[in-house]
Amino acid sequence: MTDETTELRLRPGPLNALTDVPGITVGHFTHEHVGRGVTAVLCPDGATAGVSVRGSNPGTIHTDALAATNLNSVVHGIGLTGGSLFGLAATAGMTEWLYLHGIGYRYRGALIPVVPGAVIFDLVFADQAIYPTAEWGHRAAEAATGGAFPRGNVGVGAGATAGKGPGCVRVKGGLGTASLALPGGIVVGALVVVNALGGPIHPLTGALYAQSGGFDVPLRYQFLDAREDAAPEEARSLANTTLGVIATNAELTKPQLIKIADLAHDGLARAIRPMHTMRDGDTIFALSPHADPVQLEDTTGANLTDLVGAAAADAMVMAVLDAAEQTDGAGDWPSVAEARRRFE
Repeated sequence: MTDETTELRLRPGPLNALTDVPGITVGHFTHEHVGRGVTAVLCPDGATAGVSVRGSNPGTIHTDALAATNLNSVVHGIGLTGGSLFGLAATAGMTEWLYLHGIGYRYRGALIPVVPGAVIFDLVFADQAIYPTAEWGHRAAEAATGGAFPRGNVGVGAGATAGKGPGCVRVKGGLGTASLALPGGIVVGALVVVNALGGPIHPLTGALYAQSGGFDVPLRYQFLDAREDAAPEEARSLANTTLGVIATNAELTKPQLIKIADLAHDGLARAIRPMHTMRDGDTIFALSPHADPVQLEDTTGANLTDLVGAAAADAMVMAVLDAAEQTDGAGDWPSVAEARRRFE
């Protein structure tokens, strides 16, 4: 490998995790008897935030406030939860925990923690009657750490599944993370919850899309009718949503972060196929924590956006690979390694 090639390759941060970005902590709560949970991504010092929703069936809370045309740009956490729309209550528990610890936005004497969130559909994976509550969110926030954190079948990844569409390879989805160190001291971290209609494995070769591509081979997908009288059980299982969080210590504005979140979706499309379908609610949040921001004086805002956005897409690919490696099979859902053995 030449010196030039070596210089081109980005290296991970010390933890190879979202928490390599200063000002970010991550905590999980996983129900001990049910495959379902929540994950809290906290920014105690506040963070400028943006969001990009490309899936056509999202379940979210407070994401409209992060639109470029709206006033709010600062958040104190992101709530990622299972339980579909039932799980949105978990964000209230995260908000309460932040409030009790004096964290939030002060307005006219009131303290208001801002915690947008998004859900995955995992109701057919485990007992629907046991779903995330505010207590789950509170406990996830309480567990948040700035160090290494568990991945795989934990937190919101506990009930995640992938490859549910006809023609896809079924696998157990889960939670993964990665980070990249850029020139100038910039760090870009990614966290992903793989819970997609599409899958990470090419159905003809058994190769991982993120490693071997195969996008030059067109595939036919014949999606099932979602009407109750068509194929009830299978149709109901075709509800999904892959969630992601990008964080960087680069000092960025909300419009820049919205674009970076948008670019990060390109990483999902490189690692999972198909992506952003009508039955996915794919959502990515992008954060620039206020803890220890890095400014690059010798670059324009547009160039910085592209620099971080390109790294965000790559970090998202690496996070999907981490989820594939860290997630064990559960029930009728094999791990990625188990599913790939069928092609040997």
